[in-house]
Amino acid sequence: MKRKPFTKRKSTIQLKLLSMYVIVLLIPIILVGYYLSIELRENLIETKTKEIEQNTEKIESDLFQAMSNVILISDWLYQDPELRSILETEYTSDYDIFRDYQNYEMFSDYLKYYDELANIRFFVENDTLRSSLGLFPTTNDIKQEEWYQRAVEKKGQFTWEFMKDPVTQQPLLYLTRSVYDGTQFLGVLTVAMSNQKISTILSSSTSPVFITLDDETPIFSYPRSENIMVSYGPYEDIVKLKKVSDDNSITAQEEVNNGPVNLNIRKIEIPKILNSQMKVIGLVPTNTILAEANQVLGNAYLVVAIVFAITLLLLYTFIWRFNRRILRLQDAMTKVAHGNFSIPSTIEGTDEITDVYEQLYLTMESLQQLIENNYSHQLSKQNWEIQKKESEFKLLASQINPHFLYNTLEMIRMKALRNSDREVAEIVKILSKLMRKALERNHGEQSLTDELKFIEMYLQIQKLRFGERISYTITKDFEEDYLILPMILQPLVENSFVHGIEPKVEKGHIHIAASKMEDELILLIQDNGIGIAEEKLKNLQEMLIEAKDSDRIGLSNVNLRIKQYYGSEYGVRIDSKENEGTTITITLPLKEIRENKGE
Repeated sequence: MKRKPFTKRKSTIQLKLLSMYVIVLLIPIILVGYYLSIELRENLIETKTKEIEQNTEKIESDLFQAMSNVILISDWLYQDPELRSILETEYTSDYDIFRDYQNYEMFSDYLKYYDELANIRFFVENDTLRSSLGLFPTTNDIKQEEWYQRAVEKKGQFTWEFMKDPVTQQPLLYLTRSVYDGTQFLGVLTVAMSNQKISTILSSSTSPVFITLDDETPIFSYPRSENIMVSYGPYEDIVKLKKVSDDNSITAQEEVNNGPVNLNIRKIEIPKILNSQMKVIGLVPTNTILAEANQVLGNAYLVVAIVFAITLLLLYTFIWRFNRRILRLQDAMTKVAHGNFSIPSTIEGTDEITDVYEQLYLTMESLQQLIENNYSHQLSKQNWEIQKKESEFKLLASQINPHFLYNTLEMIRMKALRNSDREVAEIVKILSKLMRKALERNHGEQSLTDELKFIEMYLQIQKLRFGERISYTITKDFEEDYLILPMILQPLVENSFVHGIEPKVEKGHIHIAASKMEDELILLIQDNGIGIAEEKLKNLQEMLIEAKDSDRIGLSNVNLRIKQYYGSEYGVRIDSKENEGTTITITLPLKEIRENKGE
């Protein structure tokens, strides 16, 4: 059949695509841009309002927790019988005062473990005391201070005061209360919150925030201001008129000198406090929000206009070239349709028109590979998430909060004292010190003196446990102090109790001695327990010489640690006679602590 001649049609696709582009893109952009302008402003205002609420709620929660800890510490000090004993004692010598101050560690412990505290000061009526340890005899100047008089008038009730520290003159937020023993007035206790802690809490806010006390006077602000009243002044009247609702929070938009302002006020419900009120006030001017929105919209409109002009130019160029190549493709397809296969193997260009099938095939392969990779990635991600959750669970399960342990033991000790059970209180007190020292240990070396003190506390607990059944002695024939690995004495002393003393019917005794020989430190642990059978002793001695692991965890673990840390010439040796007792000898290198060299 004779092929019809190819007729080139008029190119209308170019005009249609350009018209469609303008109608479909430009008009919707204008309408959507107008709608987004309104929505963006409203959403920004709403988002900022919610952000203020969340910020103030978080700050209120953090401050509540910090202030609750301060109140809790105040209660402990109020009930502490050791502190009351010091306050009520009429001292006749400075040595007695120094001795009691040295033995009383509660003030320093609380300041060490609670970062909410700046200081603890107790202004006492006992004139025989000295100004130290946080105890200060009350002077006439102090008695004339308004905060002191208010604390006395409240008869033991809590009062929050923002005032200068009576000693350092630094402005601080104080919890004050008068302390009585029955009807006897002992003095006024003040516990100061750390300004750094409060600043850290406020710094989590992304917008300006104020904290007010009682009569709406601002005491802290973020960002920090040299003169808080200058920055707080425009909002003072508005805040005073606002009544916080039952849920302790209010959010509102008000007009001030510079325009509308979004603010959120939260009242801090401080436990056990009836005569003080604190508020957290978060705010952001609406003009600032709208200025941000207008800037974002202006930049967006400019970008959209530039993009529209560039895309229109590019589209026109593309359509012109695309239309010309489509006509050539149409001509080639027409030839093939009419049985004319004498067409070029390729046409100009390197896009989809010249290589559709190959591109489709490559696309199929790429898509298949992408699906496999995505599936593998998702599977790996799920496995990773599972492992992460398991690790977090194991980590969480292995952690013990020192605050929780210390507070719980302190609570048990106080209850035991209130119940007149001083033996239980003494056990808890020793155990608390023992745990605190154990928590403070690191993996490096520590002084022999500290290790012997740790062992002595452990032996005190065993003594309280077994009573007159056991006795112990600790000796050291030198004055110097040396560095040793931690936890090498306690497991061996515990072995002496478990395997030597406990099975024995008669009274048991443990002797711990420290001596030195040339350049070696010798630590001796002797007991008069049931001893070790000859065959079993021989196996133990071989195990220690060869530094092998064993089911006797204390001996093998200590021996291996010493040899790995100090060398094979040091370690543990054991000697024993059945029914007579056991002697364990630890040999270490002399490593003296030289304070003048900073070691």
